[in-house]
Amino acid sequence: MKFLAALFSAALTLGTPAGAQEAAVSLWSKSTHSSMRLIAGATAASGKQRVGVEIVMAPGYKTYWRSPGDSGVPPVFDWSGSENVGGLDVRWPAPERFEDANGFGIGYVGEIVVPVSVQPVDPTRPVTVALKLDYAVCDKICVPAKGEARLWLEPGVTSVTSPRLEEFEARIPQPVKLGLARDRLSIIEVTRGEKESEHALKLILKAPEGGAIDDVFVEGAGQWSFGRPQLTPLPDGSISAKLKIVDRPKGASGLTPFIVTLSGKPAAVETRLELDIGAGKP
Repeated sequence: MKFLAALFSAALTLGTPAGAQEAAVSLWSKSTHSSMRLIAGATAASGKQRVGVEIVMAPGYKTYWRSPGDSGVPPVFDWSGSENVGGLDVRWPAPERFEDANGFGIGYVGEIVVPVSVQPVDPTRPVTVALKLDYAVCDKICVPAKGEARLWLEPGVTSVTSPRLEEFEARIPQPVKLGLARDRLSIIEVTRGEKESEHALKLILKAPEGGAIDDVFVEGAGQWSFGRPQLTPLPDGSISAKLKIVDRPKGASGLTPFIVTLSGKPAAVETRLELDIGAGKP
């Protein structure tokens, strides 16, 4: 367990600014192969409080995104013990894809800070953020983990810095509309595969000069599941991405909302759209 103690001790020193007011942090909540805490940032201009859920894992361990892949387990957040909180918006950094025992998982390797935007009921009063977190960490096998943390936040504090939170806020995909752009990753078109028998989505993508597309993730409500994308460069410099529809809700038909996320350089992007990709099972 010495390596875990060293890892957690190192994590505690990250994000501590010199010559500035230190951001608030909770105590670590330790599990077998991981540890979790809450960290705070300066109050946003909108009056919302900025909080991060930080998870640090033992070497080789991973945890999961909101859409975890073939057999992963997404985190479950319980904020019911919070005070003076009118709403919370969990804002996920772009994930990565990794191999696991049952195919591939989607999530984060080694560490993650999940930013959360907190809307106070009364912005003039302090906020108490209380979290009970159920999550999984995996090496060769997955094991359940739990964490509990509380953080008291003063209203309107703008003089603190939290590089640790800011680092992961910068990884949150930028919301974009369909269409070509010169300075960012572009999702130009999303359609069903040309052949009904393909049971696939086809995307046309493009990276700006000096950029790169690393991966594509498609999410749909319910039992929608999509495979790893097949990326094919096209003569005009764009990229065709084909994703097999692995599973879908029974009887799904008509327009359905989806989220498409691209990871890569210069920064991850996501778009929300509605598609009619037909009924029936793959």
